Amino acid sequence: MKILSVRKGFQADHSSTSYEFFAIDKPLNQSERANVARLSSRARPTKRRVSFIYHGDWSDLPGGWGPLMRKYYDVMYSESYDWWTLAMAFNTDKKTIDHIKQFEFEGTDGMGVTVESDENRVIISIFCHLYPGFDFGDDYDYYEDEYNEDDFEVEETIESEDYLLNLLAENRNHLENGDYRLLYGVWQKYGFELEDDDELDEVIPPEPCGMDDLPKPIGTLLSFLEVH
Repeated sequence: MKILSVRKGFQADHSSTSYEFFAIDKPLNQSERANVARLSSRARPTKRRVSFIYHGDWSDLPGGWGPLMRKYYDVMYSESYDWWTLAMAFNTDKKTIDHIKQFEFEGTDGMGVTVESDENRVIISIFCHLYPGFDFGDDYDYYEDEYNEDDFEVEETIESEDYLLNLLAENRNHLENGDYRLLYGVWQKYGFELEDDDELDEVIPPEPCGMDDLPKPIGTLLSFLEVH
């Protein structure tokens, strides 16, 4: 068994599926945290964050991760057998959702982008590989967070101790403000390359302006995507 990474209370290897969720727009109240905690006996959700890990092929997040993104959380990443899912969600209008759907594609080896919506909420998922040895830069001790947050008046900052969650949050901000260079960059990584005599049967997403001058969060995330 090859260990990809090990962190306090969180590990990823070839026989497990791991999830990290983070809420940006609205912290979870006590009732919402209780609902999330019912999904796993080991889950200890805080107002902003929760982690899950399931070992083996026989166990996974009940109901999948989509409902948690629709109801509670704004960014998520998951790793299973070297396959990564990076997800960002926010509320917007139907016209914007339809525009974002232009960047949806399935490319090489199942890598690509999906765009799902539930009324005015859009969930953008990137299916990818990350370069081995990716550094999370995370000193967060998940299982030390045992106190009842409702007993304290804590001034919260909308930032996680997890590097990848923060990076997804920054990219979510760009997407929410109509900057889709990240999604086009993913297509450049994983979209099909056509030979001269091939017919164009896939839809090429529209190229946003400024692809040669990417903001740091977008360029950084794209640099982590591995192409096999």
